[in-house]
Amino acid sequence: MEFELTEEQKQIKMSVREFAEAEIAPHVMDWDEAQHFPIELKPKLA
Repeated sequence: MEFELTEEQKQIKMSVREFAEAEIAPHVMDWDEAQHFPIELKPKLA
């Protein structure tokens, strides 16, 4: 049984990481403190 990610899965993983680092990480502490997640970010998550 093979547990290695496919190339497509690796690309998705990289894209998600880059998105999170660019769009979420810089603001996460403020959002957590305010107990708020901006709804306008939701379309970008799709």
